[in-house]
Order: sequence, then structure tokens, then C-alpha cells
Amino acid sequence: MRKFLIGFFIFFSGIAAGQSNLEDFNHSPKWVDSAGQINPDPGLMKYFQSMKFVCHNASGFTPEENKIAEKAFSELVQYTSEGDQIKGFWNNPGHKQKREGLLATEIKTGSWKAAYVNSVWAIKYPGTETPIEHASTKLHELVSRGIPIAAYKYVSYLFGRDDEKMYYLYAEAIKRGSPQAMSAVGGTIVVRVQELHPLGKQLLESAVGQGYAGAYDHLGLLADMEGRRLDAYRLWEKGINEGCEGCIKKMSNLAKVWHGYSADVPMMELMPELTRIKEFNENNFFYQLTELPDLYRRLPEKLTFHLNYSELLSLLKLEKFSRAL
Repeated sequence: MRKFLIGFFIFFSGIAAGQSNLEDFNHSPKWVDSAGQINPDPGLMKYFQSMKFVCHNASGFTPEENKIAEKAFSELVQYTSEGDQIKGFWNNPGHKQKREGLLATEIKTGSWKAAYVNSVWAIKYPGTETPIEHASTKLHELVSRGIPIAAYKYVSYLFGRDDEKMYYLYAEAIKRGSPQAMSAVGGTIVVRVQELHPLGKQLLESAVGQGYAGAYDHLGLLADMEGRRLDAYRLWEKGINEGCEGCIKKMSNLAKVWHGYSADVPMMELMPELTRIKEFNENNFFYQLTELPDLYRRLPEKLTFHLNYSELLSLLKLEKFSRAL
């Protein structure tokens, strides 16, 4: 046992000595996920293998609301934003009645955003007020008008049901500049199709450029696969501060070098900074549900996450050792 421990520490020390500063971890061996090689995705290849990607912005394909509809929708945004801070707001009968009344009024003004929110809500939480069939029809009408976010959301409901149609419609949504569709397809490419990684990177960077934080998750994963583990954590740091849920999970790895860590303790319990950010994001319920940019709330400065590079260096060394086993 003693000889094993001595060998263990010599081995670990050798790894640590070989990479003693942060930038060394941007020059690691590349790796690939074998999932796509074992089980390639024919729909993905069919619609994206030959794609000549042009980074369009969704704003160029998104219709403007008329002034009355815009004013009415802003009232809903303010009401739900304030409501998110009230315990039990979303299940309270009085608030529910007022919220539905605001939505109904806004829909009458011609607000496509209100129609979109109402449809997504009804599909997620079916009820007698708006039957799911009616909601699906209304959402499809918005898709027919070429509204990027409606196209993305409609397509997301096809997952696991009609993958070929899903990828066809994703491609159409991307042509209209949907950052959500770019992130969904780009992330799938990163994991499933190594030969399309350049396209995946373009899609993810275009999504990030439009302010869609979720794309940072797989953009960081791609950096890691390219041997740039340090850049991966830097990308996840940016993503955390812009609302990327997946990035929070990736960053929780830092708990492994914190005092008190053990396999029996959930890592987030040791990361109060990340826990507060996660709670802030979860308290923006309508944005989580719809991903409509109008409903996005930026993280307050006081909650901003900053990497501790000394801790990150310790983590990178630990991860290097774990991967070498």
C-alpha cells in the first residue's frame, strides 16, 4: 500500500510539474465524443453536411409590434417580472386570472409576442382556457409568418417524434437567424459529428453574438475537445454571467478543490455564488419557458461570477490527472 501511495504522488507530481501555469492547459491533446461515430445522425448530416452558413440576425426576420401591442406586452413583462419576486405568484388564482386577462387583451391588439407566449404556455401546461390543439395551430401560424423564435420553439417539440422534419425546420429557422436553433444544432454537431465541427463553431458563435447565452455551454465543450480546457472554463464563466444554465453545472467542478468536498456532498452546496445565480435564473420563469428576449433579465452586478485562477489551476491539474488514469 505504501509503495502504491508513493507511486501515486510521484505520478501526480509529474503531471503537475509538466503543466504548472494556466496557459499550458490550452495545449492539451484533442479528444472526440465517440457517440456520433458509433451512431451517426442521418437527419443532421442530410441537412447540414453541405450547408453554406451565413450568420443572419433574427431581428431582420422578426416583425415589429404595433405601438398599442408593444405597450400592452410591456405591461405583461413588468407584471410578471415583479411577480417572480412574490412567493407562489404563478399558482395564485388571483394572479393567474390577471395574467390571463393581460394576455387576452394583448392578443386582441394583434401582439404576436402575446400569441406566442400564450401558445407555448398552453402546450407546456394544457388547460381548458387554451386547448393544446388550438395552441399548436396558433404557434404554427406564427411559424408560417417566418418568425424565427416561433419556428425554433415549434421544432423543439418534434424531438424524438420526427427527427428528419425537425432538422429540416431547424435549417429553415437558422436561415431566419434564430440563435436558439443555431445553439441547438451547433451543440448537437459538437457532440455527434466531428467532421462538422467548423460549422458547429460558426453556429454557436453566431448565437452568442446575438446574446443567446445557452450557446456558451457547447462552445466551451468544443474548446475542451480542441485541447483548450482553460478557454473552456473562460467561456463557461462568460456564459454563467449571461444566463447559461449548462455552464453553471460545468463550473461547479471547482468544488472538487474546495475544503470540505467529498463524493457524498453535492458540489453546488459548496458553491454559494453559483447557487445564487441559478436561483436568479429560475426566478425568471417566463423567459425560462419561452426564451423570448423581451423577458430576459440581466444578472445584477453584485451576483457576477469571477473565476479564481488559483483554484482553477488546481482544478485543471486534478482533471489532467483524472483523465490520465
